[in-house]
Amino acid sequence: MAEEQLIETMPGANTAPPLLLLQGTGGTNQEMLTFGRRLAPQSPLITIGGRQGQGRQRQYYAQTAAGPVDPQQIATEAEWLGQQVQAICREHHWDSDQLVVVGYSNGAAMAAYGVQTGQLPGQAAVLFHPLLLPVAQPKPRPGYHAWLSAGAHDPLVTVATVKKVLANLTTIGVETTLEETGGTHQLTPHEVLAAQQWLAVNALQG
Repeated sequence: MAEEQLIETMPGANTAPPLLLLQGTGGTNQEMLTFGRRLAPQSPLITIGGRQGQGRQRQYYAQTAAGPVDPQQIATEAEWLGQQVQAICREHHWDSDQLVVVGYSNGAAMAAYGVQTGQLPGQAAVLFHPLLLPVAQPKPRPGYHAWLSAGAHDPLVTVATVKKVLANLTTIGVETTLEETGGTHQLTPHEVLAAQQWLAVNALQG
């Protein structure tokens, strides 16, 4: 798939903070745009699919139960994502400094990575069940806010893993909030509502 086909946008109020939506493994742009509109009814939406794998195996970085991740691949893909979102915001006159990145699972891991490296601009992140990725040189992000969720019965991403991601973000000055549910890897209506409410207070005031 050509890179331009991985990218879709949906207009909103140009003065509202734009959302960058990063899907879980095998997710689709349409699913993420629909989800993003639920989270932020007024915001412009950007969704960018991962460049690794195809179809239901599409990811931002190659992730398997069998082997370790490739740090160079992750760094390259995070840099590409950051460049794309900056270019899209410039083209549409959306304020990248107000960007909110929303990610799920594989996409949430990439979002957390990009926040820590400074490759993703903006002010806030919503991270549903993020996996933990190593970050060699994290950069301070004072004034940044992040909301994370974890399911007590998630077989893929444990609560302990999400807490490690949270601790790494806290170390670079991010103000963090953790929502623990009794669910599995699938999102629950309660955590989606909690994310909506957090966004309304912490990121969508502009």
